[in-house]
Amino acid sequence: MTAQDKEIAQLHDNIVEDIKDIFEKYMSIIGLDVPENNEETAKSKLLYIMKDAITQIEEEECID
Repeated sequence: MTAQDKEIAQLHDNIVEDIKDIFEKYMSIIGLDVPENNEETAKSKLLYIMKDAITQIEEEECID
């Protein structure tokens, strides 16, 4: 395992937690802004947006 691999492994839990926090942040915003919010639909759409953002990063950074 390279030094870079070790560093990324150490950051894994922090990255996962940050992404969960972003998800919860926007679910909270959606819940406050849309009183008739369908939580399951909102979750699905929010996850789609987050996956789309990751795809965009991959494309911009030329990652296979």
